[in-house]
Amino acid sequence: LFNGIYPFYPQQRKAFVFDVSTIIVIVVFLTLACSFLLIIPGIRGRARLYWTLRVLLSLVVGVVIVAVQFTGDWETGWVKVNTSYKSFSSALVNADIGLHVGLAGVNVTLMGNPVHQVNETIDYNEHFSWSFDADYDHSYDKGLERGLPSPILYVAEKFTTHSPCGVLRQYRISGHYASATLW
Repeated sequence: LFNGIYPFYPQQRKAFVFDVSTIIVIVVFLTLACSFLLIIPGIRGRARLYWTLRVLLSLVVGVVIVAVQFTGDWETGWVKVNTSYKSFSSALVNADIGLHVGLAGVNVTLMGNPVHQVNETIDYNEHFSWSFDADYDHSYDKGLERGLPSPILYVAEKFTTHSPCGVLRQYRISGHYASATLW
């Protein structure tokens, strides 16, 4: 404890809607579409229209499938709450809590209304991964060690392996199968 409060360490936060990998996928597909549009004048007659429709439609379908693979919004939800902010504290904050479940993990967002309350800035976005090379329980334990706010830990706890809800196995297995099917 540092002056009666838990220290919060700055960290890199993952964006909850667009990720760098999603932007890269879109740029790659736009590059392919632009390069095809440069080739179109070389195609003769009525075949030009058919080839244009065929290639652009397949590029749109491809970018949608690959972008969905990297998105974190398979299931989302938001709620406005008055809740305790830290463990062992009676101070209540007014905040929005958001949950974004994706194929590879879950993002929990906590944003205060207003953002500055209890002499702190309440604006958190934490990603807990459950992909093949990640351990969800380990990332949850790291969040406990860092001293994340109670609402984030409460929501993230529902996805741990020892939670009575048991949703981690369901989401993890369905995420792996959906990811394999998309690829």
